[in-house]
Amino acid sequence: MPVLLGLVLYVVIEVAAAVAVASWIGIGWTLLALLGLSLLGAFLLRREGVRAWRTFSAAVAEGRPPGREVVSGMLVLLGALLIIVPGFVTDLLALLCLLPFSRRLIGRVLVGWALSRGRATVVRVRSSRGPAGTMPPTPPRTPPPGGRVIEGEIEPPRE
Repeated sequence: MPVLLGLVLYVVIEVAAAVAVASWIGIGWTLLALLGLSLLGAFLLRREGVRAWRTFSAAVAEGRPPGREVVSGMLVLLGALLIIVPGFVTDLLALLCLLPFSRRLIGRVLVGWALSRGRATVVRVRSSRGPAGTMPPTPPRTPPPGGRVIEGEIEPPRE
């Protein structure tokens, strides 16, 4: 039921925006504006999609976590999905996801929101090496099936 209500609300907003623009500039110009926005979005999608893929590949090749690049790529994908849907509101949201400066801002907001909602757990592994770097004798352990045991302690996150 909430999905249906959201869909109806979306259609009402898009129709209201289209009627407002059509009454302001005319039906022909409104259709031309919708077509122009779609073409601009397709151009930006191609350019920014390739750029997002290159930065992601470069991060992986350098051996660093591609977190920021993944967020950017997901926003480009969201922009691609939104640009396909006809309407001024979705085109505006798509352009915000496709333009680099607004995409970085949206990415920061989303990451901040996710970090505030999630629970971070920090795992610190302490070495128990003895004198001269030797390990003290420990009883042998049988590793679990398909894995191995890593000794350590789990500390709660610091706030």
